[in-house]
Amino acid sequence: MTLFVSRFVPMVAVLAVAIAPLMILSAVLAPGQGRVFTDIGALFGAGPGTSAARTAAQALQRDSASGGSLAFVLLASFATRLLMWTAAAAYAAAAYAGRTMTLQEAYAVGLRRWFAQLLVGLAFAIIGGTMFVPLFIAYILAFVVVGALIALKLIVAAAILGVIAAIVVLGVVVIAGAFVFMAYQLATVAVATNEPNPVTAISTSLRSVFARATLWRTVVGGLVALAVTEGGTIPLVAVGGLLTALTHIGALYYVVLGLGQVLLDGLVIAFVIVYAVDVRVRREGIDLLSLTQSPAV
Repeated sequence: MTLFVSRFVPMVAVLAVAIAPLMILSAVLAPGQGRVFTDIGALFGAGPGTSAARTAAQALQRDSASGGSLAFVLLASFATRLLMWTAAAAYAAAAYAGRTMTLQEAYAVGLRRWFAQLLVGLAFAIIGGTMFVPLFIAYILAFVVVGALIALKLIVAAAILGVIAAIVVLGVVVIAGAFVFMAYQLATVAVATNEPNPVTAISTSLRSVFARATLWRTVVGGLVALAVTEGGTIPLVAVGGLLTALTHIGALYYVVLGLGQVLLDGLVIAFVIVYAVDVRVRREGIDLLSLTQSPAV
């Protein structure tokens, strides 16, 4: 929080350079996403079977359709966010080290390291998918066992096993997801700051998160980052949708989403940068304070 607030204006500028055009592009190419909430309000407000209800249902179906425009927006968002994240991470890392970096310098780093970040993202998508295969198999097996118990009319046993299996699988999914998410974030930070080679960045990240001193801290850090990222997005969508439904101005949805995304991304990036330094200190035993102090005269 201290890092983000102390460099609030330049951090927001680095993020807004990428997020603002994306929101405008979304509003132009996929305006229906902002009207969905108005359509839902009109559908519930109309009487069942009336012409107004049919009109609202048709409008909801039309605005909910993804189409090629939304697919293009998602692709552009993915490519732009790789650039933005690298630039923002480079700026936040420089700020945390007490250095000054301009907007142009930050995005120069982002452009140079874009392809490396793409490779890191693909690698962690494969790693995450591989980790979740055993969990999916366990879920299927639990489902089969519960079904067999129901067939044998052991309803109580089936209910107990189903609840336990759901809690265990959900807990493992959340913990594993937080772990992979934080490992990925540390790899992106490594690319943005000192490891332009994606293979080296990935290996550095994995060595860091699997160290004894940082294993569970990585899980907790991942849970915090996920809570801010995902938990913060839900209220943004809700507020944007409510304002759009009340005012019938579809652009408000993208304005709220864009402003909120800047704040959430800024907090997460600052958190990941501080955490990455903390992990390095714990794994490598570096005394950063002694490195910043002048020798005694």
